[in-house]
Amino acid sequence: MKTVLAIIILVGGSFMLADLVQAQPAGRDGEQIVKMQCIKCHGSGVNGAPKIDDRAAWAPRMRQGLQATVASAIHGHGKMPARGGIADLTDAELRAAILYMFYPGAAAANAASSAAPQPADPHRKVIDGMEVILGVAPAGAKGVYHLNLSLRDAASQAQIKDAVVQVRVANALGGATKKLEARDFNGAPGYVNDFRMEGTQPYTVTAEIRRAGAARPTEASFEFRP
Repeated sequence: MKTVLAIIILVGGSFMLADLVQAQPAGRDGEQIVKMQCIKCHGSGVNGAPKIDDRAAWAPRMRQGLQATVASAIHGHGKMPARGGIADLTDAELRAAILYMFYPGAAAANAASSAAPQPADPHRKVIDGMEVILGVAPAGAKGVYHLNLSLRDAASQAQIKDAVVQVRVANALGGATKKLEARDFNGAPGYVNDFRMEGTQPYTVTAEIRRAGAARPTEASFEFRP
């Protein structure tokens, strides 16, 4: 059993190191996010959370690959809320935090590679000088999801709180259009409402964002698969 675990850690570690070379997001890095939020549970192993740098504990969670681990964290898992409780955490930032917790010793290599091209984050768009981040989390009732849009100024990273946001969520079977309410979600300011999304077909999430003084609304589209 020890030999098998060692192989998992060795092989998993090799893939993790390759990912670490690409993981650095444009905003907050993995170490910053972990020290700001993730350490609250992963520092001591609260509620069974794998501890930071305990690769024996992380290895079973990595068996399906890094992307599966990131996807689990996006939607929330067990006692952990969606996106670790930070509503405006991008997929790239979440990925970097997971990699840091798996192997903090690679932080230097991660930082050194910040100039490398980054994989596109399907839940983050920069349009009209504004960063638009989509967050989706189960609402409790089956097939119902909290949909959250976080808006930031792309240059200053300041939160945008003066927008009027309307969203259309639809697929081939139908959809709904709702205004998002400005309120905190998982401790971060955003625009939130609940939508029913059922089945396995992907949904197109189209946001129309109106800001005071803007000549026209900004439109951002995303894809989400329940």
